[in-house]
Amino acid sequence: MKTKLVLTIAGVIGVLALISGGCCFWLMTVPLSYNWVPVVITGFLLAIFVFIISLITSLIALMKLRRSPRALDPPQIRPPI
Repeated sequence: MKTKLVLTIAGVIGVLALISGGCCFWLMTVPLSYNWVPVVITGFLLAIFVFIISLITSLIALMKLRRSPRALDPPQIRPPI
């Protein structure tokens, strides 16, 4: 895959993981029945884990993007005279 596409996808997944982790954290502060407590804690831990994986992936993609060779001057096509 292209590096910029991987970086974009990792960023979107990281933002979604932070949002879902925030929702689970908010649910921890609300009184719930005891049946929902393991679900909320598991969702929070899973969201944090997905965010960390997304962060590592985006760091690797950034390093690849920085090391990739870039063309200094694109070749210019001139019409024949």
